[in-house]
Amino acid sequence: MTLIESMMKPCTRLIETGATDGAFGRYTEYIDGESFQAAILKKSAPEGVTAEQPSMDELYTVVLPAGTALEYGELFRRDADGAWFRVTGNPRDAQAPAQSTVQITKTTAERIEPLC
Repeated sequence: MTLIESMMKPCTRLIETGATDGAFGRYTEYIDGESFQAAILKKSAPEGVTAEQPSMDELYTVVLPAGTALEYGELFRRDADGAWFRVTGNPRDAQAPAQSTVQITKTTAERIEPLC
């Protein structure tokens, strides 16, 4: 087991579902989807710290086992603390080469408040 693999924690994909509220409106709920492992690391950009940009506080790098299919805009929850994240990158853009001994991919995500 590599260091990155040992940092991976259980996460759950959140699937958006909708229903009518009985008064001609709709509401959105999120149900648990498939589980997967991910190492979620807070990004620290010197530019953001220097500029004191509050949005930099909630950006993360997400490292996943190769083959874990997350798409831009998808939501997931870190099971340990219930924190919600929205994928802001494309995991297919940063995959390890096939000959690598550690088959991982990475993307970016922002931490968000639970939507329901």
